[in-house]
Amino acid sequence: MSARSLAALLLLLFTAGFAFADDPKLPETKVFDKMVIDSLREVHNKGADLYNEAKDFPGAYRLYQGALMAVRPLLAHRPEVQKIIDTGLAAAEKAPDLPDGKGPDFARKAFLLHETIENVRKHLKIAIGEKKPDDKKDDKKPDDKKKDELAKQSDLVEVAPPPRESKPR
Repeated sequence: MSARSLAALLLLLFTAGFAFADDPKLPETKVFDKMVIDSLREVHNKGADLYNEAKDFPGAYRLYQGALMAVRPLLAHRPEVQKIIDTGLAAAEKAPDLPDGKGPDFARKAFLLHETIENVRKHLKIAIGEKKPDDKKDDKKPDDKKKDELAKQSDLVEVAPPPRESKPR
């Protein structure tokens, strides 16, 4: 066998191996959606730090906006969630400017996108069965849960009516 035919045979075998190689597989939908939920949680937490601690409202807005724009095409299998993203981005874009022409109200815009991210996460959790549509447990902050527990406890305590004052005769 000549060197030329040996090289051609090796090249043919080498390229044939690529033709039969498995295409990279995406994770199943439930796993993928969970990754998006977790990623948006990280974005939300970072944005909350920018918004609440650093008072960097434009930074929080742009972080939320970029994250929503990045995950939107990845959720083609969830058109209802894409609609939530589109509506949230449009609402933030249309938010009124600050009074006296001082520019965009980035605090309001960031808050609207914060709500959008929370809504997207909630719908994805419902879609993968991690949360029921009427399940309110994740919608409350820990402080709100404590208040609810205290309210329930105070409902159980009976309060006696104040004593009547006796009038002198």
